[in-house]
Amino acid sequence: MAGTKRILVVDDDPKDLAFVVKTLEGAGYAVDRAGDGAAALRSAETNLPDLVVLDLRMPGMDGLALFDKLRYGPKTRDVPIIFVSAAGDDDTDAVASTLDAYALVHKPLNPQELLSEVHDCLTVFGRET
Repeated sequence: MAGTKRILVVDDDPKDLAFVVKTLEGAGYAVDRAGDGAAALRSAETNLPDLVVLDLRMPGMDGLALFDKLRYGPKTRDVPIIFVSAAGDDDTDAVASTLDAYALVHKPLNPQELLSEVHDCLTVFGRET
């Protein structure tokens, strides 16, 4: 059971954002949402999540820039991150694998795969009950 674990979902595509939020809420997670990097950073600093599900490609502050800000933030540096990306190229996979993210999940998202990665991540980081 997911309990009250808080997950911040960041995606600039409203349909993808709604899909991930619905999937996670349906599994019992508390979900905060942000449509851009700046809003996500404010949300994470105000209401520290147990996990961030982060789209890599967004206008303005993209997922990589937000990742850096979260990693170097005194409050958010230990929050695990799962990247989500529509790009299925080797460069995206390579960048994601060199960073300190837990996983990279490709779009279109499979709800079971997403929930499995979320559960595994929270378990590995000792945040799942």
